Amino acid sequence: METLDHLKKMLERERLAKCICAELNNFVNLRESMLCIAKNIQALSNCEAVGIRLQECEDFPYYVYHGFSQEFIEKENSLFSCLFSDTSDNKSCLECMCGSILTGKYSKDLPFFTAKGSFWTNHFSAIAQDAEKILKKFRNHCGKCGYESVALVPIKFREQKVGLIQLNDKKTECFDLELIEYIEMIGEQLGLAIQNSIIYTKLKKAFEEIHILQGLIPICSKCKKIRDDKGYWHQVESYLEAHSNMQFTHGICAECARQLYPEYFDKKLAKSKAENL
Repeated sequence: METLDHLKKMLERERLAKCICAELNNFVNLRESMLCIAKNIQALSNCEAVGIRLQECEDFPYYVYHGFSQEFIEKENSLFSCLFSDTSDNKSCLECMCGSILTGKYSKDLPFFTAKGSFWTNHFSAIAQDAEKILKKFRNHCGKCGYESVALVPIKFREQKVGLIQLNDKKTECFDLELIEYIEMIGEQLGLAIQNSIIYTKLKKAFEEIHILQGLIPICSKCKKIRDDKGYWHQVESYLEAHSNMQFTHGICAECARQLYPEYFDKKLAKSKAENL
């Protein structure tokens, strides 16, 4: 009976993993895809709440979440602490267990960390005292909210940590190493998808900028100003700078120099001819 239950669990994990991979391959909107993946991870792990943090400048706020209360998210959204003492200097850092996972500042010999840098426990209250000793800044908000099963899995792209998958449940014994290693694999796939999304966004923006400069552009035959789609007229330089990555430097051609400064231009031309005789 136990073997049959295990087989059913493995088949369900495989099905949900395929759903996650399909979502990663076909995403159009990153946030919607990530929320769908968070829900699939919740179903895969059968835990109460799942959140996905993504890097935003120096911080890692929640990008999507499912099952956490709004109060919990507001309290824990930012991991960033300004002017927190780190070694001998006062500088910004990432707090709590999530911050330690993302920065790699933890003892890799401790039993609740995996070889790939994930943290997991089925008895969070039992290790809270140990965590408080080994971390510079341990908030323990998960423990205060009664979460016993807690897992933190980094999202990586080429070994660079770009986010974090967080799984919380108030029940004990929700996780095993096999499940955590499975979610670590998903974390690596998520890292690749996030990188692809960034590249896609940059290419889309570049294409839109190129597309703007295609087709007919209304330009004044006398002053050479360009009319935009709202009917306003702009200098050629300002229009092209606003709709492309072009930047202009200004000089003066020989024909215009002759018209604007005839005496100077003719004198310079006569001197040049004399030197060449």
